[in-house]
Amino acid sequence: MKRLTLFFICYISVYNVFAQEQKTIVDSTFIDGVPFKSVNEFYIFGDVAVIGNNILSKDSKKPFNDRLEDNDNIKMKYVDIDDNPETFSSSQATLKLPNDVKKIAYAGLYWTATYAYEKGTRKSQKENYIYRGNGKRSPVLNQIQFKIPDQDYKSITGQVIYDGSTNTTHVINSPYVCYADVTNMLQELNNASGDYTVANVKATEGFLSGGSAAGWMLYVIYQSPTDNPKYISTYNGFALVNHKPVDITFKNFKSVNQGDVKTSIVVSALEGDNNLQYDQCAIIKANKNEFQSLSNGARYQQNFFNSTITNNSIINRDRLPNSENTLGFDIAQLDIPNYNNSLINNSMSETTLRLNTQSDRYYLYFTAFQTEISQAYFNDVVQDNTKTATTQVSVAPEIIRSNPETQPSYNTIEKRKPYQYTKKGLNSKSFNYLKRKKSTVVIGIEGGYYVVTNVFSDATKASRWTANLIKKGFDADVFVNPKNNWNYVYVLRSDTAEDAFKLMEELKTNYRYRDTWIFKANLD
Repeated sequence: MKRLTLFFICYISVYNVFAQEQKTIVDSTFIDGVPFKSVNEFYIFGDVAVIGNNILSKDSKKPFNDRLEDNDNIKMKYVDIDDNPETFSSSQATLKLPNDVKKIAYAGLYWTATYAYEKGTRKSQKENYIYRGNGKRSPVLNQIQFKIPDQDYKSITGQVIYDGSTNTTHVINSPYVCYADVTNMLQELNNASGDYTVANVKATEGFLSGGSAAGWMLYVIYQSPTDNPKYISTYNGFALVNHKPVDITFKNFKSVNQGDVKTSIVVSALEGDNNLQYDQCAIIKANKNEFQSLSNGARYQQNFFNSTITNNSIINRDRLPNSENTLGFDIAQLDIPNYNNSLINNSMSETTLRLNTQSDRYYLYFTAFQTEISQAYFNDVVQDNTKTATTQVSVAPEIIRSNPETQPSYNTIEKRKPYQYTKKGLNSKSFNYLKRKKSTVVIGIEGGYYVVTNVFSDATKASRWTANLIKKGFDADVFVNPKNNWNYVYVLRSDTAEDAFKLMEELKTNYRYRDTWIFKANLD
């Protein structure tokens, strides 16, 4: 594994922190990837739009519409629609936004592919195929070309979220995923609607064991008038969905107090085959410990990931090429069929998405969740942020909490005064849960409350993070948990929950340390 870092949504609740920390540690799914982390959270009057396209197909320009064929049996070629000699792969999709958009709040660009070598061949030998690769794989995955409406290509350098070439489980097809925040580029446009083209995404052409696949996705959050405010959160990571389910829990919201709860999700995955069934996308039922498989006219309960790009029940055809079969690349935007609020009930503040399969393994790399929230809850969020903002505001149409590497540059509430710790914090549910929570047994470390800022599987990366904290004046250190061999970087070990909780709350007012949490060890 190249890197395994734990991230958590930790707005206020330590309960959220420990619940997900425990679940992620026992879930071995992420041995074959990296844990999903929160990229950002918005409280906003607005909505989202998502577009994308595949970058490998049977033909470089013609759409591929045979829904009965999988990428395993096709000699794949780069899609290349732009007739530009400086690009070797390119595909296009059209973004359509409503006329009442006030501004673009966020835009995230992702690209992903299987890329073990440049070109592959296969030969039949008895009842099997023998695969051979030609051309050394390029080490540069995160550099592409991106064209926005009415402009020329611009070079984009993104963040490599995962590269499977160093993982023994994935090296045979070496999937990867990259991400770039392109908010500024879209904000500079007078009208962000139009054609977007992504070029020079690298992938394996020809044949690859299990089939080769590639594509890109643009996820956009925009501010516009809506009846109710919304909570919108995005996550990225990389998970092999195979024999064990992958659960992603969404928190930090409160749905509307009465009436129908309108909720939707976006998920994107690599290597979902149309002909292989029994893959599912499910959501937990309200107040019940059971999951409901999602479906619509384009995606079925037992074959959710089926190599299509869909907006609810409609295949998105505003693409070039507009293939019905995207050969192992999926984007699904889906309204939750929340009949009688059976899945998301009024005043709910948590739900869980489950990805599962029984035969068709696939790679999940992105998911997003949005739901209408109560006006009172939105007002509370606004008030809470304005109390700590350097500038008071009377109207806050959008609030964002975001990771430092993906911090948009638009004007929002993000600069805070130093945290003022009060006794109120000691009476919070988060603190009381911390006091009651049973501690974890870790051999070789002193008992206490550890204020943890990051967790790594790679000791070298843990050392770098520790050194960086020390340079900033923290008394940072690291311990290894023998149960999982992960490196926990902490800035305080305290005998008392009060001191640890105080420091955690102070650190979380700085967006660089917003994922700080408390590890309670050897105290029972």
